[in-house]
Amino acid sequence: MKSITFRSGNWEEHASLEPTHEVLTGQGVFETILVKEKTPQFLDLHLERLRHSSEILAIGTSDSEVITGGIKQLLKSHHDALGRLRITLYRGVPSPQLMLSLVDIELSAAHVSVNISPWTRNENSAIVGVKSASYDENVVALNRAKVTGFAETLFFNNAGELAEAATSNIVIVVDGEAITPPLNSGCLPGITRQVLLELGVMREVSIDAETLGRANAAALLSSIRGVQPIFRVGERQLNSLDEVLQHLTEVYAARTDQDKENWAKLQ
Repeated sequence: MKSITFRSGNWEEHASLEPTHEVLTGQGVFETILVKEKTPQFLDLHLERLRHSSEILAIGTSDSEVITGGIKQLLKSHHDALGRLRITLYRGVPSPQLMLSLVDIELSAAHVSVNISPWTRNENSAIVGVKSASYDENVVALNRAKVTGFAETLFFNNAGELAEAATSNIVIVVDGEAITPPLNSGCLPGITRQVLLELGVMREVSIDAETLGRANAAALLSSIRGVQPIFRVGERQLNSLDEVLQHLTEVYAARTDQDKENWAKLQ
């Protein structure tokens, strides 16, 4: 992993965050971005969500041009086909601490299995919609799923409605239609989710356990996964080759190609 930290008006390599009270207590936000062929996908949407999360936690936001400049610096030495870029922003006085990191990754699996988490998502939490550095709740649930042989885990909320997965959003196919939980379910406003909604290929619907049980197909949605079909929820098999999911994948791929052109204009 290569990382750089913004300090005293410059990006410094091999510099770590200062272990301040804010850092030690997780008062920060982050974004995870797929880098493909030296292109950070949907950077503008990620920076917009970073600003939104920062506002909720009352963290001062960093200049987008500063972040973009740091990303360009990191990408100069990145030669692998795929990478995971992370922007981390912690509350600080007089200004936030900002770090960028970039690691090589491999292609996501063609499909995955998921279980239902025994814990619920709090749709009334003070930090709903925030991609918070305090990630333990997700990690604990995800680790439990992996120990039992699943790659991901799904959260219902306190109202008994499906919300999201530990590290992804969720879309299911019911009666030939792709639907995803609304934001008031407590789910994160994911970038892949946002793109697909804007393209009009899926819509928001409250999903209870009965509706999930009627789904013949489903997929995880995230910046790193893209549209990743689910072949099994618990012990129930799903159709990972569903035509609706394939259409989502094709439409999303076309949109990412368009976004690549937008990044090229910044060079």
